[in-house]
Amino acid sequence: MQQSDTPSPTPSLTPVERLIAPLLPSICDIFFIGLLFGGVFALQGRVLGVDGDAGWTLRLGQIILTHGLPRAEPLLSQGPGQAPGLPLGGWLDWEWLAQLAYALAYRLGGLNGLVALAASLIAFTLISLLEILRRHGASLWLALAVTVAALPLVAMVWSARAQLFSLPLALWWGEWLWRYWRDGDARRWLWRFPLAMALWANLHGGFLWGLLLLGLATTLAWALTLARRWLPGLPFSFPLFHAGPRALSLAFGASLLATLATPWGIALPIHVLSFAQNPLITQYTQEYQSPDFHLLGEQFFLLLLFLLIGAWLWAAARHTGQPEPLGLTICGAWTLLTFLYVRSMSVWPLLALPYLVDALVALAKARAADRAVSSSQGRPQAQVWFRWGKVVALLRRTEATDELVGRFGLWRWAALLLLAALLFNGGRLPGMSHPALDARFNAQAFPVAAVARLRATGLPPGRGFNTYEWGGYLEVALPNYHPFIDSRSDSYSEAFLHDYLVIISLAPGWRGLLDRYDIAWALLPSGAPLAQVLAQTPPWRCRPADLQGVAALCVRPQGAVTSG
Repeated sequence: MQQSDTPSPTPSLTPVERLIAPLLPSICDIFFIGLLFGGVFALQGRVLGVDGDAGWTLRLGQIILTHGLPRAEPLLSQGPGQAPGLPLGGWLDWEWLAQLAYALAYRLGGLNGLVALAASLIAFTLISLLEILRRHGASLWLALAVTVAALPLVAMVWSARAQLFSLPLALWWGEWLWRYWRDGDARRWLWRFPLAMALWANLHGGFLWGLLLLGLATTLAWALTLARRWLPGLPFSFPLFHAGPRALSLAFGASLLATLATPWGIALPIHVLSFAQNPLITQYTQEYQSPDFHLLGEQFFLLLLFLLIGAWLWAAARHTGQPEPLGLTICGAWTLLTFLYVRSMSVWPLLALPYLVDALVALAKARAADRAVSSSQGRPQAQVWFRWGKVVALLRRTEATDELVGRFGLWRWAALLLLAALLFNGGRLPGMSHPALDARFNAQAFPVAAVARLRATGLPPGRGFNTYEWGGYLEVALPNYHPFIDSRSDSYSEAFLHDYLVIISLAPGWRGLLDRYDIAWALLPSGAPLAQVLAQTPPWRCRPADLQGVAALCVRPQGAVTSG
């Protein structure tokens, strides 16, 4: 915590040391480099996920890079699955810019390039959080501790897909709101929102998060302004509130218009809203369901939430005597969203932890003021444990020294250049014959060996069937195959998703649906109930698709119809 009662000792430097110091890495530089290379070397295939999202993200990006933005769905098996009544043939590539970025990274370094881009986004998000916490008044060590505490929650979306781009955008969006709320400088802050929104709307559907945050702040600003005007006797005062409700309204309207700055225009927000209203999405997609608080990550969220509430209550009693409206509104709304949809949990620490730091810094200042009053009145001070006092003094000296180094960000740029050179060199470090980076799709989660065999022998004739999780991988591993389904749930009608669930769960009518969709073969997980039943259902014939026991290939003769 920030300790303002005792100034940090600033080391005295010689002229030579003053020249050298800015070239040395700061602790923040070391933290960034550790995140970047730790992510690249530790994540490897993990960042490619187990749900296929990285596969279709890359494949669509490659199509955009080669042929331009597609105006009709280019990957899936054409048939009744296409959602009726939507613009552009029932499909919108609403994450095209993120897909293009991943395709460029792949062209630079293959799958290692995808991992490197994902790790860079993660490192940038977390180092930005650390620096924002410092701006909120946290000491270096408090900011580091809070940022590390955010890791388990932010890590819930660490896969090579468009959602990673929404993390830094949501973080900085919330910070700009915080800054404008306190200084009211519309010319400095509000122009950023529509510009960022025009970018965000082309990257990921999380742009709705930005509109929600800005809408909440605008509504709150109007409410507080009208309360001041109509209720002058209100016992509450808001000394940190300097935002202009009219200026916020203009920023909100401009941000709404900026969502139209995409290849799809008004069709994009309509498509996103219609997708959010599909009941099958929330019913069967895990990230759109409520969190399971039996899991460690969700329990960690509860711990941070209770810490935030406790710090607010304590700071209110010791410092201001009243809550801060913007923090209460944003954190309260996002906590509610997190209880409804687990996918909101990764953004929660990026929005809430700066307000936690505000409360902790307020507590530290109140404590320092109490100690100053006690000292001026001659009252005895509480004795700090001897060793702990030494630790505090060491931390202060370390932080004071750190302020003198790493001022130009040279080490961060050098780390990014080194990573690019590593990718250009095939993932090999100098003097190594084998690559240090060798990112691959998880061979136990995806049919990697089965796909290698199918590439050698050729695909069975006719229309194939695959699982929801494997479709994205098959799109990038077997470019000539058009999957029955992939994990882009917004690309399908509600009726088609229901049919898929009937087939995969062997619900009544599943045989008739295989006939209706003219399925001639299926690549399935070996342990899937559908694979086991098809093996016992004439005229289907099933055999292992690999030697690892991951996949089974089930084929029925052309023209044959399943009985029953």
